[in-house]
Amino acid sequence: MIGRSHIVLGVACAITASSMGYVPLTFASLGAAALGSLAPDLDTERSLLGCRMVWLSRPISRLFGHRTVTHSLFVPLLTGGVLAHYSGIGGLRSAWGAFLIGYISHILADLMTGGCWALYPLSRNRVSLWPYAKTGSMREYLLLISSLGLLSCVTYHYLSRQLPQSGQKLHHSAFIALTRPGDYEQL
Repeated sequence: MIGRSHIVLGVACAITASSMGYVPLTFASLGAAALGSLAPDLDTERSLLGCRMVWLSRPISRLFGHRTVTHSLFVPLLTGGVLAHYSGIGGLRSAWGAFLIGYISHILADLMTGGCWALYPLSRNRVSLWPYAKTGSMREYLLLISSLGLLSCVTYHYLSRQLPQSGQKLHHSAFIALTRPGDYEQL
C-alpha cells in the first residue's frame, strides 16, 4: 500500500480500538497510530517516512531489504511485551498501544499487496494473502474501502452497545451513535 492508505487504515484501526476501550481517542493516540502505520516502511528511502529519515532508512535498507525484518509481526509483539513488562497494561492502553495498532495494521495491509516476512524470525518466506492487490492500483483502493467499511461496522457495533437505555441521559460517553431518531435526549 502507499503511505496515505497506510495512514488512513492505521487511524481507522485506532478509532475502532478506542470504541472497544483498548486505547483512548485522543489526538496523541491518532497521531501515534498514523506514525506507527508508517514505521515499518523505514526500510526503504522511497517511503513517506523513509525519505524524511534517510539517515535511518538507508542503513536498514542495505542490511535487511524492503518488507523483511521491519515487516515482521515479531517487532510489535516484542515491543508490546517490553512495554507491558515495564509500564504494565496501562502502557498498552495509551498512545503507545495506538502506535502498535498502526504498526500491525501496516503489516496486515502489506500481506495483501505483495506480501512480507510476517513470520520472521520463524520463517524467511514471504507471506502473502488473497486478494492480491498491486501497490497503488485500483484494487488497493477497493481493498482499502472494503477494510474501512468493515472497521466502520465493527466500530458502530461497539458504539451502539454503549447507548443508554431510554430515559437515561448520556453523561460520559465519548461517542453518540443513534439507532433511531428518538433514542437520545439533550444533554
